[in-house]
Order: sequence, then structure tokens, then C-alpha cells
Amino acid sequence: MDQIEEKIHRLTQSQLHVLLLFAKSNNGIISSPHEIRGKTGKALGGIFSSLARQKIDGEQLITAWGRNEKGQLKWKLNSKLISKEKLLKITQELLSV
Repeated sequence: MDQIEEKIHRLTQSQLHVLLLFAKSNNGIISSPHEIRGKTGKALGGIFSSLARQKIDGEQLITAWGRNEKGQLKWKLNSKLISKEKLLKITQELLSV
């Protein structure tokens, strides 16, 4: 297991669900939705910001990527650290999806 996989294995269920959304997105970019697994508002923002603080070799796991037409913050998966395919496999295994 490499460093990124070890980091992902230590994340919470809510963080894993957000990463699953990144893995399933078309281009690794998602907007902060209004609700993820019962989390909204500040709680949801906390999930995204905690994922943005996850660093491996000085690289952030996700980064802020502007705003969508509704003014919601968009986030981008750092594909230098992990591919969407590998992330999908890991998150599906951990969440038993």
C-alpha cells in the first residue's frame, strides 16, 4: 500500500463519500453540493476543507477550483497524486459500494 492509499484508509466515512463523488465525476471537478450523507452547510464545508488540508509530498489531495454558476465553490481532485480510477476502486472497497 502506497502513501496515498494509507492516507485514504484513515479518512472518515463522510470524507470517503466525497472522494467517491470525485472518482465518479467526469473531470475530477465537483461543486460543493447542498447535502452529502446528511451533512450540510458548515459541516459539509469542513469535510471539503479537511480534504484540502490532506497533503502528500507537499501536494494537496483536492484544491479549490473557482465557483459554479450558483456561486458554490468547485473543488478539483489532484490527479498527480491519484487517478480517478484508482480512487474509485479504493473508495468503493472501503465503503462497500
